[in-house]
Amino acid sequence: MNRIAFVLPVVALLSVAGCAVPAAQDGSSAAPVATSEATPTPTATTLPAGKFKLTTLSGAEIKFTLPTPATDPAVKDLEALRVKAGGAPVAYLVAEVDNRKGSERVNMYSVDAFDAEGAQYTFGSAADVTRLWSPSYGADGSYTLPSGKVLDAATGDALSREATEVHNKHIGDAEKGAKATIVLASSNAVLPKEFTRVTVQPSGGGEGEEATPAP
Repeated sequence: MNRIAFVLPVVALLSVAGCAVPAAQDGSSAAPVATSEATPTPTATTLPAGKFKLTTLSGAEIKFTLPTPATDPAVKDLEALRVKAGGAPVAYLVAEVDNRKGSERVNMYSVDAFDAEGAQYTFGSAADVTRLWSPSYGADGSYTLPSGKVLDAATGDALSREATEVHNKHIGDAEKGAKATIVLASSNAVLPKEFTRVTVQPSGGGEGEEATPAP
């Protein structure tokens, strides 16, 4: 009995020793081995400026170039009016809308683009920007441009008529079953070369629908 009582503590000590962390050669404890890697931080999606497309929830097919060059034939009349009125440059967006399979009218209410810094660039109807260039009529028969420049009656009257014609031309939309070219414009003339998100409100205010790069 005395011998058994003496052996049990020795066994316990051996068990404890077997569980100890082995020491490194310099006498310090060995560092634990990592069993998993850190999760990488997700990066924002990059959408380069250029061609975009989407199929709207109502079924319309839309393609556009963001931004569209000011030399594009679809904006020739707008650029001519802007130059004559001495207006500041704007950015254009020309959208080709195929609404033959759509269930509601498409007027391209707005296109919003966002960059990595969180800045927002909004395009609205090109008809709206013509108001920035249209001269106002004075009681003395003269016209005054938004810049403050005064025009004689003949020059101002001609420019006013031109502004009205261009405005009316760009009010159009794409009815159900129709195809149409719709021009939008933004007062932000300088745009980034890439975006993180581009959305379209095809038929009025509301939640924007996501556009994606087109080939």
